[in-house]
Amino acid sequence: MDTQRIAVTVVSGFLGAGKTTLLNRMVRRAAGSRLAVIVNDFGELNIDAAIVSEVTDAVYSLQNGCICCTVQEDLLAQLGSLAQLQPRLERIVIECSGVSDPQRIVQTLAYPQLRSQMQLDMVITVVDATRHLQLEGEYARLARAQVAAADLLLLNKTDLVDDEQLQALRDALGERTRVQVSVQAELPDALWLDTDLDVEHRAVKPMTRVSQDDHSEMFSSWLWQSSAALDVERLRGWLQALPSDVFRVKGLVVLAQGGKAHWLQHVGTRSQFLPATDEAQASATRLVFIARRGFDGWEALGRGLDACKVPEGART
Repeated sequence: MDTQRIAVTVVSGFLGAGKTTLLNRMVRRAAGSRLAVIVNDFGELNIDAAIVSEVTDAVYSLQNGCICCTVQEDLLAQLGSLAQLQPRLERIVIECSGVSDPQRIVQTLAYPQLRSQMQLDMVITVVDATRHLQLEGEYARLARAQVAAADLLLLNKTDLVDDEQLQALRDALGERTRVQVSVQAELPDALWLDTDLDVEHRAVKPMTRVSQDDHSEMFSSWLWQSSAALDVERLRGWLQALPSDVFRVKGLVVLAQGGKAHWLQHVGTRSQFLPATDEAQASATRLVFIARRGFDGWEALGRGLDACKVPEGART
């Protein structure tokens, strides 16, 4: 790696694979180094950036669009600004949204105005071992494009599948030079902090064709907000019954039990509630939903969430 240029690590993966969990680990492990993080979220709120902000102040948000399509120019401008910071950064980590093809980010880093100041270190693609093989059609093609762009595959959530399922996933992914099996997006430091990949003459890989030039159009998103606290058990049960067309739910939710805000991460039938820091505490719930293109069940979802509300006087 050329020490005169800023190392850039790209983190990719389909919706809910565990990218933000990995990013938080990377930020904590790189404590003390001059590192900046660019987070791209698809939807009206950049929830991922807010979560990572609890770990580091050096977070830059690109939201409400796909980093490799509608906000690519914003990425170029942001990278140009970061290149001018003093003291000079040592590393930039870019977390792509789950709807992005990282190969386009690789192409952006090869632009002449960036090439002399930054050097791509590696592309890490996080693969959800429980869901990757269940994706179909254009969504499966997008996930394959994310895998094809990777220098390192992180097979995440492997504690939730058996040996036969894990082997089927490995067979589907094909031969890879670097594959790391993971639980909770655990990644050894040596695999990303001490890389020696020969990326100086990296060939730009062919783009895997998906159905739209702006493939964020494959998805729809919805923001739900409420000042009422929610009952956690009712909310858990409601989340488990979500239609399969809903890929992802995340946000800050105020729970009636204790009246505190928690970060909610939901994929498939699994939900995780993590206490938010004092700085992130909020008086209102804000949830972002990401679903298939054309999903028309938002009104029904709103009614389900309303049923989870708890009157002010009933909070515990």
